[in-house]
Amino acid sequence: MKHIKQIDIAQKLKVSRITVSKALRNHPDISTEMKKKVHETAEELGYIPNLIAQNLTSKKTNTLGLIIPDLENNFFSYATDSIIDTASNQNYIVFVTVSRENQNNEYENIKKLIGMRVDGLLVCVTQQTDNPQIFNSIKGLNIPLVFFDRQFAGLDFSSVAFDDRNGAINALEEIIENGYSKIAHIAGYSNVSIGKERCEGYKQALQGKGLTINPNWIIEGGFEVTDGYNAFMKLLQSNQLPEIILAVNDRTALGAYHAASNIGIRIPEDIGIVAFGFDEIAQTFTPTLSVINQNPRKLGSTATYMLIDLIENRNIGKSKQMVIKEEFQWNESILRK
Repeated sequence: MKHIKQIDIAQKLKVSRITVSKALRNHPDISTEMKKKVHETAEELGYIPNLIAQNLTSKKTNTLGLIIPDLENNFFSYATDSIIDTASNQNYIVFVTVSRENQNNEYENIKKLIGMRVDGLLVCVTQQTDNPQIFNSIKGLNIPLVFFDRQFAGLDFSSVAFDDRNGAINALEEIIENGYSKIAHIAGYSNVSIGKERCEGYKQALQGKGLTINPNWIIEGGFEVTDGYNAFMKLLQSNQLPEIILAVNDRTALGAYHAASNIGIRIPEDIGIVAFGFDEIAQTFTPTLSVINQNPRKLGSTATYMLIDLIENRNIGKSKQMVIKEEFQWNESILRK
């Protein structure tokens, strides 16, 4: 694959490049019919306009494109802050885009960033992402890309992620050894890498300790506060309330806190909650949230250094997978027996 230029569109339509240029800018000199043909051909060929400089002599812009699912989520805010700082220290500027957990937004953001001729991409995929088309195009264009936190499996890109499966196992083993055996899981979506890994860790921890997995205690949903609230209410419909809930992240844990408060269930006296999260946010919960502690700043800086290394050493064909260990932090949301 190659970057399609206006002259390629012009040659296909047998018109001048000036006509194509004006049509793409919706210039009044060009007829509606010709504009339609140009735009359709541009889409067909995969034309992405160079938004930075058409006459740029250097192929390097010292810019990075960042695609994150949500800025309201403190985890991504902290990671983004670290990415910007790390890139700045390496003389790169970061263009930040937000997909709002929408695959179409993700696709459009990536197209625009490529059009701006960024040197590389940092991507945390959405909950919806199931189509590899845009990522295959990136590979074809030989553009460096690093997935962080969430990734699209099977595409042979570099990635940085937390060791979620072992993080869940280690935390739950400690909780089980403390005397708990009835443990539920507010899960994320199983098609998202972090949702899958965290749920697998939950299952392995229980099986490893000889505990039976109750399918009614695995509530699959999203990663937001409302998902945690709804999942908690669904758990109440089971015949027996669990002793402990493992939440897929601190936002779903917050939803569970709200639900418990609304119906008079006390944390940790009546039920304990542990979640994947990080210390700064865990300390804002009342009672403080027990967490499988992640460091979003470390995630962001590690992914940025990895991407810049790919850009400057052009090791695009040599993908790397880095895993960051997690530690269980027992706070006030679980009673010690």
